[in-house]
Amino acid sequence: MIKKSTFLLAALCSVVSIAQTSNLDLPNVSAIAVTNPVGIPQHSTSVTVVRGPYLQSGTPTSVVVKWRTDIATQSVVHYGKTLNSLSKKASSTALTTEHEVTLSGLSPNTKYYFNIGNKAGVLSESASGEMYIITAPKAGTKQFVRAWILGDAGTANNNQRNVRDAYYDYVDAAPKNSGKTDMMLFLGDNAYGSGTDEEYQNALFDIYDDMLKKSVAWSCLGNHDGKSADSATQSGPYYDIFTFPSAAQAGGIASGTEAYYSFDYANIHFIILDSHHTSREVGGAMYNWTLADIQNTKQDWIVTLFHHPIYTKGSHDSDTEDRLIEMRENFMPMMEANGVDLILNGHSHSYERSYFLNGHYGFANTFNPDEISQGGHTVGSNGYGDGKVDSNGAYQKASAATEGAVYITTGSAGKISGGDLDHQAMCVSLNQLGSCVMEVEDDGRGGQNLTVKFLRDTNGIDDYFTINKSGLALKADRNESGQKSTGLFFDADKDVVKLNLDKNDKLKKVKFYNNIGKLVKKSRKKSINVGKLPKGLYVIEVITNNKAFTESITIE
Repeated sequence: MIKKSTFLLAALCSVVSIAQTSNLDLPNVSAIAVTNPVGIPQHSTSVTVVRGPYLQSGTPTSVVVKWRTDIATQSVVHYGKTLNSLSKKASSTALTTEHEVTLSGLSPNTKYYFNIGNKAGVLSESASGEMYIITAPKAGTKQFVRAWILGDAGTANNNQRNVRDAYYDYVDAAPKNSGKTDMMLFLGDNAYGSGTDEEYQNALFDIYDDMLKKSVAWSCLGNHDGKSADSATQSGPYYDIFTFPSAAQAGGIASGTEAYYSFDYANIHFIILDSHHTSREVGGAMYNWTLADIQNTKQDWIVTLFHHPIYTKGSHDSDTEDRLIEMRENFMPMMEANGVDLILNGHSHSYERSYFLNGHYGFANTFNPDEISQGGHTVGSNGYGDGKVDSNGAYQKASAATEGAVYITTGSAGKISGGDLDHQAMCVSLNQLGSCVMEVEDDGRGGQNLTVKFLRDTNGIDDYFTINKSGLALKADRNESGQKSTGLFFDADKDVVKLNLDKNDKLKKVKFYNNIGKLVKKSRKKSINVGKLPKGLYVIEVITNNKAFTESITIE
């Protein structure tokens, strides 16, 4: 039987929310503050922790804890809601230097302290309580969220440290939710020059050690990471270091690979793509998965990140480089049509931020600043404005709307490299060091604001914008009949896909692709029996004499 796209592969939702300092202001988080040290004897043998601990693949009910030791030993994590009572334990008896332990059965939006060790005792702990997990809220929860966004950070130099320290100062002094960092979002090129294990040690773990112990790090693959990694086999330092949800453990639908994946956090859906190694073709495995994933989220906000920027005239040029052009021309029409709100890229070592856009997939000189209603590429009355609440006003977007997204190139968390910085779709272009902060919060009028700030290495905020969404409680869903477009209808009772084309459209071909992008069925009929297809996710491509469109379904 065919059902409209409600994917049963979607699992428990979202990432682990982690805080930055001890002076937390976290609404709806269950935690008990204590000051007593952990009552487990310190291990005194020669085993030494040389990396970590750090947190990965967080959900409302689980998190992965990873670390490295100098010699092989067992893996033990003690954890609990109070620092002096780490009464729960997760462990592995296998002897290894690369430790990975999953804590499961956790409560959503709850703080857990932890330590790491082996059978003999504790190897790493924090008497002051600076090693902890705050599990993610349940998917759909509307609460304050803060993400730290780092593009091309991996220089392991003072530029990177200054950008880091500026964020630490910002979050500690924030007037609202001080100390709260729910996640780190890396936009690739996390370790220069070739993404080796040693370079990751210098540029990731040595620089962000304090944050990694209490904030889940998510990432996409950059070209420098990709020099020593292979997405096809998911091998190399990048894939060894990071653990990402390939089976929808953190929300979304299963991708079957750590090269691209999705996760939910609160009421935000994050889509992470591999623009370096994986095929960027329409109808490819990543394209089909992305379409299915974005069409089946019920989250209020959709944020996408991948390495190669859609629009840039910095150290790279989106008018001349293949990967950049292909992501813009192939992926953006599909993602914009399905409601993406924010696109985050690195690669160019600068900060560039677009107007409120929809429908611009050409070169820089083809950008038309007029509103969509006038045949242009910007959305709303101030889409060509600055998006600032205290200036031209926030960009406006209804909860059920698809039109309107902001594109950010932010690849200066470790170095700047100049360039013309004159892309016509970008309203702000800066050759300055810095990182970005994304914050989602109530607007006080029944909606929410998504605000992104560019935070300089010198502590100043050189740019910001806000997207406002009203009526988030009225999030639209598919109608009960299963009608997803004017051209495709699912008859669940008869196991038939029916096409309802315009009278001027002549059907040429219908193609069915499975969840790995393989073509499994063709037809030239408007009524197609799919009862013999295996259960699972499919993308349907419909081609007529006038147009082509795709839709995703699940056969159950």
